[in-house]
Amino acid sequence: MIESRCGILCGQCEYREKMNCAGCTNIDKPFWGDSCPVKSCCEGRKHEHCGQCPEFPCALLNEFAYDKEQGDDGLRTKTCRLWHVKQFMADVIKQNAEALPNYFTTDATICWHDSNEQFTVAEYIRANCEYPGEWSGEVQRVDAIDGGLVMVTRIYSDESSHLVTAFAKMDKGKISRLDEYYSDCGEAPDWRKAMNIGKPIK
Repeated sequence: MIESRCGILCGQCEYREKMNCAGCTNIDKPFWGDSCPVKSCCEGRKHEHCGQCPEFPCALLNEFAYDKEQGDDGLRTKTCRLWHVKQFMADVIKQNAEALPNYFTTDATICWHDSNEQFTVAEYIRANCEYPGEWSGEVQRVDAIDGGLVMVTRIYSDESSHLVTAFAKMDKGKISRLDEYYSDCGEAPDWRKAMNIGKPIK
């Protein structure tokens, strides 16, 4: 859920109740002045949040994120990046060939290690969007790591179900390398069921 333009988590903000702030996605101007330059810039570029901008993270956003009095030591930029990658995975699942190039650097490398295949961006988009069958998916987890992100997505069709763990190296807000690892979803083997240990994760 997108809560702000700059990545502030409105649900955790002390000003939400103190200043009766509905969040910048729901108001015309902020409670502290006539305008917010980050909000104005983001909305002027028709982005939902700063993480969608090709210039992310820009000097303006960093100035706010690392401000000594009002900043959060860059936490909001990490939030924007997580929102952006969740949108990327949604476009992968929707096989949105028009949107996918915008998430990568022009010379990005994508590797599917289970099948020993390496793709350019254009090849990856073809392999993803020209898949001969129907499939769907859901993002289960996205976490920031040093220099990038790790994502876990469940993809499934009528015939099969897989968990995909992906490591994305980021360069100025875009993916410069994507390493994906597939595993089959299923039940524990009979020999382990007989041990009567463990329980379902969910």
